[in-house]
Amino acid sequence: MSDKSPASGPAPAAELLDSAILRLLMETVPDRIYFKDLESRFVRVNRAHAAFLGAAAPEDVVGKSDADFFAPEHARKALAEEQEIVRSGQPVLGQVQRITKRDGQLAWGSTTKMPWRDGANTIIGTFGLTRDVTATKDAEEKLVEERNLLRTIIDHLPSRLYVKDTASRYVLNSIAHLRQLGVATQAEALGRTAVDFFPGERGQQALADDRQVLEGGNSLLSQEKSDFGSEGRVRWSLVTKVPLRDTHGQLVGLVGISHDITRRKLAEEEIKRHNAEMETDLRMTRQVQEAFLNRAYPVFPRGAKPAESALRFAHRYFPTTMLGGDFYSFLQLSDTQCGVLICDVMGHGVRAGLLTALIRGVVEEIGARAVDPAYVVAEVNRSLMPIVEETRQPVFATVFFGVIDLATQTLAYTNGGHPPPLVHHVRSGVIERLAPGNPEPAAGLLAGFEYSRHECVFEPGDLFLGYTDGLFEATAPDGRMFGEEKLSASLADCRGLSSEVVADRFVEAVQAFSGRAVFDDDLCLVVIDSRSSQTG
Repeated sequence: MSDKSPASGPAPAAELLDSAILRLLMETVPDRIYFKDLESRFVRVNRAHAAFLGAAAPEDVVGKSDADFFAPEHARKALAEEQEIVRSGQPVLGQVQRITKRDGQLAWGSTTKMPWRDGANTIIGTFGLTRDVTATKDAEEKLVEERNLLRTIIDHLPSRLYVKDTASRYVLNSIAHLRQLGVATQAEALGRTAVDFFPGERGQQALADDRQVLEGGNSLLSQEKSDFGSEGRVRWSLVTKVPLRDTHGQLVGLVGISHDITRRKLAEEEIKRHNAEMETDLRMTRQVQEAFLNRAYPVFPRGAKPAESALRFAHRYFPTTMLGGDFYSFLQLSDTQCGVLICDVMGHGVRAGLLTALIRGVVEEIGARAVDPAYVVAEVNRSLMPIVEETRQPVFATVFFGVIDLATQTLAYTNGGHPPPLVHHVRSGVIERLAPGNPEPAAGLLAGFEYSRHECVFEPGDLFLGYTDGLFEATAPDGRMFGEEKLSASLADCRGLSSEVVADRFVEAVQAFSGRAVFDDDLCLVVIDSRSSQTG
């Protein structure tokens, strides 16, 4: 290229192309630079554009057109665009285009095209610069897709979602929230606050909650709020508001979400009312149950003073729930015969309470026939079987029924699956378990089962201990059970003691063994001592 001063006139176009500055730009700029003649054929391209077109070197592109490298539609559009520049001299500036190559590869470019003029200012072609913006466009499209997805999710959430700026003005609202505000479009809510839609206390409370989040930066989480709906009924919402911060951590507003919990609150109130009624019923049932358990002990013979009765009684009862399934009853069959019922119904609560009432009623209605223990237990079994058959659910009770006969100094008994009571025979010192050799089933398990009658002596001075499994199954902290052996040993130490003292001793012994005053299972025990002939 020759050196010419400005006074010597304009340099030829070829010399301009060969200038050192142009060569530097063509070699180093990452943007794609190209020059075309009047027929849109490449005259010169930089390395970046040659590489984009798939050519080995810039020289390989010279003389070719866009039709050699791009899809027909894109090539036609580029040709028409460049011919218009040649005709009008008007440039194309920063046009973002989608580019499709012949092999189908897609890209995005931001293109500027200018008329290429010679030294005489005559248009001799076009030149352009295209910057690859594919990554930016992909990011924009992904952002748009994510925004559309987020908007779709927001608008289809049953919960009401909204965004507010630092002045508590609505910026974004879900469809559900717009519906609550009573408007149809986002534009109707934009820039307005809660008091514009809910004047009075409700709107002021919403603004106060906003200030708590916006001024202190603290979240308001899952708070129950109530208000009156348009129909005049109380509505309940579960409200959460959290701070909204920009990428620099600056507080720019808040995000809120509220969920209608009116049905849940109404259901809770109904449950509370129902529970209160049930608790009242349970308390009354418990009082009836306690009235039966705490009624006066019988005396033998009738009319005798309690201190002079031939049989003296004591009981202790500790239910684990308001209504327990353990119970007992003493029946005065005659002046010399006493019926003893000990029972443990499966479960606790209302069902157990109803079954105890049923069994007690059955036993007390038997009357004079209660002198036969086997008959009594069989009747209890018969009364439970229809319930089992009707409900198709297991309903059973362990039952012990004994008859102490003072005249014959005997105790006849039948045991239907119940923990065997113990008799301490004072004269021999023997502790006898009242259980048949072959265990017999609890009532409610086998229809028509024939229970057997057994008998042992029960002389003056002898001591009877009946109980439910809560007594011997009480556990120590190390997992050991109180057990039947400890029961027998403890009873052996009660020789000569009154029934009341014996009952207290057993309760204290079990509490000391377990280390607790409250038991895991219902506990019921009864003690009967036969008045010794040596005692007054």
